[in-house]
Amino acid sequence: MRWSLLLTMMAGLSFSSQAFAQDEDEDEDEIDFTDDTFDLDDFDAEDEEDDIEIERLDEGDDLDASDEPIDDDDYGGDPDGEELDFSDELDELDDDEIGGEGQDNVEIYRSFIDNMDDLGPEEELISWEEYLDEYPNTLFRDRIERRMEEVQDGIYGARIDDGSSGYVDAKDREIGLTNPQMLVGVDPRTKARVSVELGLPAYYAAGVDFEYQLMRELSLHAGYQSRYTGGNLEFGAKYAFIKSARTNLVTTAILDVHYNVDPGFLGVRPQLAGGKIFDVGGGLQVLAQAGVDWEVARLDGAPFGSIRYIGGAHVHYQASDVVGVFAEGSLNIKPSGDPDLANFGFNVVSFGLKFSPPSQPAYIGLNANVPAQYNFWGYHYGAVQADAVWYLDDYLEPAF
Repeated sequence: MRWSLLLTMMAGLSFSSQAFAQDEDEDEDEIDFTDDTFDLDDFDAEDEEDDIEIERLDEGDDLDASDEPIDDDDYGGDPDGEELDFSDELDELDDDEIGGEGQDNVEIYRSFIDNMDDLGPEEELISWEEYLDEYPNTLFRDRIERRMEEVQDGIYGARIDDGSSGYVDAKDREIGLTNPQMLVGVDPRTKARVSVELGLPAYYAAGVDFEYQLMRELSLHAGYQSRYTGGNLEFGAKYAFIKSARTNLVTTAILDVHYNVDPGFLGVRPQLAGGKIFDVGGGLQVLAQAGVDWEVARLDGAPFGSIRYIGGAHVHYQASDVVGVFAEGSLNIKPSGDPDLANFGFNVVSFGLKFSPPSQPAYIGLNANVPAQYNFWGYHYGAVQADAVWYLDDYLEPAF
């Protein structure tokens, strides 16, 4: 071990003396070992750069030799190419080739596409459905179904803020029709309503109702309502056979069954109703309905079968995000059946305000009800009414 250490020290002294001899002009006290003109690393780096340049030239020569256009198909094709351009695939097939029953060919498919240039989205969707019915084993089913999905997205895929539950597809969006005061609501919705009416000189009416939306077009309801014939226990259904968020239009068939408490009789009340929102200012809504109220049974043995004509119209204008103004006319006419006796009638005009709290899907209505034309009604000369409606769509999901 000692001999090894001694030999190492002697070798170091020998290397130092040689370096000192090579630089005779350098000061003995200030020896600079950084200026090494014989740095072997520099020579190695230069040799390495030369090798790299030679390799790059070789690579460049190879690239120039294979200078050919790049085919997009080699890299998966055009990412935006999933459109209706299937000409390459169509060219691979024989125009006259038909594989069997219910199968088309390229000529039939091309001819069908050429005849659809002037069709709207609804007509195009119907045409594709008829095509699949005629050619259920079509060679182009995948691309036809993709095209039908694109058309459906164009028709229904609008994303609209419904004001309460964020953005939804237009085909699922609620219309947002207002609820009238003296008339029946047109739009099937899940909601609760409470109303109170005070009249002069001694008229009082109240109502409470709960409506549940089974599906977007269908709802059931039950409640109690004071009417001109007395208090009524009511239940019924609404079915909107047109409910379009694209046109903001609702048309509804309404059927109520009610029991009049005093006098006691059972009645049915079928009606047809409609409502539409126009894009005027904050929104202009027009609602109308017409129907009959028919006594189908009397519990006191008195004659039954009388019919009253009911209906009216409601106009609502949304003046701001919070305040809306409205006017309404309601009809209630009972034919006397006697040509010498006038018909019973109590027709009312209502007008007032509706306030919508920004944080709740609800509104509060305040209005005055004024008899506009009446016969055989001697103690009701007008009233004030207050009601509140709370929409529960976001809290209670539809059953279907």
